[in-house]
Amino acid sequence: MRHAVDFLILLLIISLGLGGVLFFRFDIASQVAVVILMAVFYVFWGIVHHHHDGNLTSSIVLEYIGMAALVTFILIIFLLRV
Repeated sequence: MRHAVDFLILLLIISLGLGGVLFFRFDIASQVAVVILMAVFYVFWGIVHHHHDGNLTSSIVLEYIGMAALVTFILIIFLLRV
């Protein structure tokens, strides 16, 4: 049950982030800020999630940071090209 709550929070983070990108569709700087905030909250969520599970390691933290950086880079490139 706790994992369901965790993943609902993650879904909320992603939904609010995508909603923010759509809300600021005419302001690239705000869209980039929303994408970066979404990545930060994703990394924070991952750290908290694995800490509660008791399996938090530095490699897991680096994996979340790497994935967040990659997706942020891709989304920002996409936003700047549109």
